[in-house]
Amino acid sequence: MMNYEKKIVRWLYTLALALSSFGAVAADIRPHISKSGSYRAIVIEGEIKSGDFEIFIQIVKENQGKVSGVYIFSPGGDFYEAMKIGRAMRALELSSHVPMRNPSGHPSCRDDRFGVTPSPKNPKNCTCASAGFFIHIGGIHRGGTYLAVHRPFFEKGKFGSLSQAEAKKEFEKLQQSSRAYMKEMGVPRHIQEDVLGTPSDKILVLDEKTVKTHFWLELPYRHEWIKNRCSILSGKEKQQLEIYSNRLRVNRLRAASSLSDLGFSSEEWADMEALRAKEDKERDCAIKTNAQSRITAYEKYFRTKPADFKNHNYSKWSNATKYLGKKYYELLSEEKFDEDNGPLGNHLERSFTARSPYILLSDSSSKPKVVVKVTLLSMPNPSTEFISHVVSSLQHAWGSHSGGNGATEWFWDTKNYSAKLTQPVSKRGPYLSLVIEER
Repeated sequence: MMNYEKKIVRWLYTLALALSSFGAVAADIRPHISKSGSYRAIVIEGEIKSGDFEIFIQIVKENQGKVSGVYIFSPGGDFYEAMKIGRAMRALELSSHVPMRNPSGHPSCRDDRFGVTPSPKNPKNCTCASAGFFIHIGGIHRGGTYLAVHRPFFEKGKFGSLSQAEAKKEFEKLQQSSRAYMKEMGVPRHIQEDVLGTPSDKILVLDEKTVKTHFWLELPYRHEWIKNRCSILSGKEKQQLEIYSNRLRVNRLRAASSLSDLGFSSEEWADMEALRAKEDKERDCAIKTNAQSRITAYEKYFRTKPADFKNHNYSKWSNATKYLGKKYYELLSEEKFDEDNGPLGNHLERSFTARSPYILLSDSSSKPKVVVKVTLLSMPNPSTEFISHVVSSLQHAWGSHSGGNGATEWFWDTKNYSAKLTQPVSKRGPYLSLVIEER
């Protein structure tokens, strides 16, 4: 028994060392979910290392087909790992975003105060270079204009220990793999030569014209495919709508109290509104087409259908009663919350994760900075299975609901708190809302 216990201890120690070593070298690959919960992406920040592909795929799976984009803030790293991630992005039909290039030619990463798009934690990672370029070209829709390239290379020590003949063989193998990958991703031959012809100790920043010609917006075939499926406006109508939009943009700079002040007759305004309605239909069609195509790609890649009720921690809903009566300073020392001290009261909030709901903790004027109300929100458009799981979890913890219609609303009343689970509707669709209030 003692020998067996020693083996277990030794195994756990080895595992701990391996995990700590892995965490030290891997890039910071993390999920990003917008404050509204309607947009999910993955951030790849820092140097790409072996093992990053597995982390990337795990985050995709945890989010069950909801991830639509990847943000790359990386100076480079392992090219083979980058190519694995890039191929997965293409197969899963994910978009890719890199920093913009400012007028002075440097990369620019701006903070988004609305929480939709992420920015790097470390400003030094505001770049997309080397192996980062190889990830970026895997996207089916590409944004950002700062791309710095050079030929792939081996980590220090590995390549230098080879004989000259062995080094030549390995170098040619890496070059061939890189060329094949770039061809697969649709990189033009002349750019392939620019990349492979730039030494690893040099860097070539692709000019904006090159980026916007070959690595900007949708892949050409997808653009034409979606246009063919969703186009409503004629070429003439598009031109007319652009003319209207330009006139409106210019005339809005001055005070206007009527259509004539904006430079429009009532007939022109009606025509512009009709054209805009067509444009909105085109946009909605493109969004739906992309979303459905991405779900199909997820099913093909993982050989299973995505489901929002998988991997969710439903106990977060029923256990939320634990926050009632807690002081803010206690919670901030125990858990991760953002504090907001506004005119409507003091709040603690925690955004969505792939496994947890949004949580908002509120106080009252009579009990400042003490939780008297807890609000939990689901992601938009929860499935019937997800709703069923939430209700079952609450009933298991709190007993059968005492009020509500049992279809779209459920109420609980206890000695210590009251709770209401409802399904409000927002611009992004219906969602679940659970409000728990102290008695």
